[in-house]
Amino acid sequence: MNKEDYLKKVNSKLSGKSKEIMLRQIENYYKSKEMEIAEHNYNIGDDVYLKKGTLLHGTYKNIEGLEEIVKNGLISSWFIDGRGSKYPSSVGVWNLKKDYLLKEYINFYSGGTIRYFNQLDNDKETEVISYNEFNKIIKKIKSKGYLAWGMEQTKEARFMPSLVQDKVQIGIIFNSDIVHKSNLLDGDILNPNNVSDDDVKPFVNEEYYNKFIVDRQNKDDFFTDRESAILFGIPANFIEGILVGRKYEKDKKMLGRIKNILPYCYICNLDGKVIKV
Repeated sequence: MNKEDYLKKVNSKLSGKSKEIMLRQIENYYKSKEMEIAEHNYNIGDDVYLKKGTLLHGTYKNIEGLEEIVKNGLISSWFIDGRGSKYPSSVGVWNLKKDYLLKEYINFYSGGTIRYFNQLDNDKETEVISYNEFNKIIKKIKSKGYLAWGMEQTKEARFMPSLVQDKVQIGIIFNSDIVHKSNLLDGDILNPNNVSDDDVKPFVNEEYYNKFIVDRQNKDDFFTDRESAILFGIPANFIEGILVGRKYEKDKKMLGRIKNILPYCYICNLDGKVIKV
């Protein structure tokens, strides 16, 4: 599909302020396709450093998904008939709230999200327990003094290459500088200051909408402030690096295939180290 096809789809799906917002987002997207990122200066073996505001995205289609994104951009399922989601209008990305070494970030999100609570009142607390803190979980539980607790993988661990699953082998790192120059984050529907409750309604799965408008105002470690849902999409020229899982790291042909489609990007592993430039 080209720009005219996307605009035609918006005109058929939306009206009013919601339509204006999406049309503006598409215009921002196409302007952003003309932008360039600075060349990286990593060498093999370097630790990858991610600045606050870096966006990341994992693709469950792995190399085939990456090839699609490089060719057409990261586009929301509304426009490409992708798999269903809570926000079919938007692309989901992880939005770093502080500077990280990549290895520290991977250790953080490869852990679990825990909720402590008491059964008979509203007392509750949530936190993320990093991968290297799992051996201290009983001590943590005891120290909190709650009567009950429940734990699950972080969202990042499910949808990005991680230390706890091998299904996802491709993570995409978008350059933070170009993201913030582009105005694409103006279309982040998880930020209630960007799109009002009324205007956001067409952009959210109908069955989820009522819960969504409450949850995005009251974020915790489960409905996190670590993610963004950006209307329409992000162009491929924003990609600065690719994070690979352990299977792809060991596959020289696969690494060559990635470099062939993204010759100016670095490839890094789950240790947070650059393995190919």
